[in-house]
Amino acid sequence: MGIGIQFYLMAPLLGVASILQTTTANRLVVAGVKPDLVLLIVVIWTLIYGGSSGIIWAFVGGIWLDIFSGGPMGISSLSLMTAAVVASFGHRTFSRFNLLVPILAIVLGTLSFSFTYLGVLQILAMLDVSQGALPFQQTFDNIVAPSVLYNTTLMLIAMPFLNRIPDNYAAERNL
Repeated sequence: MGIGIQFYLMAPLLGVASILQTTTANRLVVAGVKPDLVLLIVVIWTLIYGGSSGIIWAFVGGIWLDIFSGGPMGISSLSLMTAAVVASFGHRTFSRFNLLVPILAIVLGTLSFSFTYLGVLQILAMLDVSQGALPFQQTFDNIVAPSVLYNTTLMLIAMPFLNRIPDNYAAERNL
């Protein structure tokens, strides 16, 4: 499968993942959190194809999430884009075939996604655009930390498949 077809499949894949994340993933709740499927896809894409395209797909995936979740428009895009920037360090600086790189990418990506999302919600609460402020420590303990563990577990499950996907270097050599 060439890189061109993957780009055409990415937008519908993110759309389906966001629909699953906002509807069906409620049945996969563990420790009070559900999987961040779109975040996982964006981090994997960024590890394979780099930060530039990862940021673009983070924006697209965030729009999909915001459409289906009912949250403030643009907040998921901004949060996913920060996660893609963090994960992009694992593209060329380090090898994604190293066990620690995808794990660190999803841990740091989940943390940057969560803190950006919560930070924007906090700013909106201070501006009286949304109702109520979130208690940081409770939110971190009950949502962010379990999300990090859940997403890390999903990345560990996805790693054998991740390492079988050729990166853009292999695609460029085959042209």
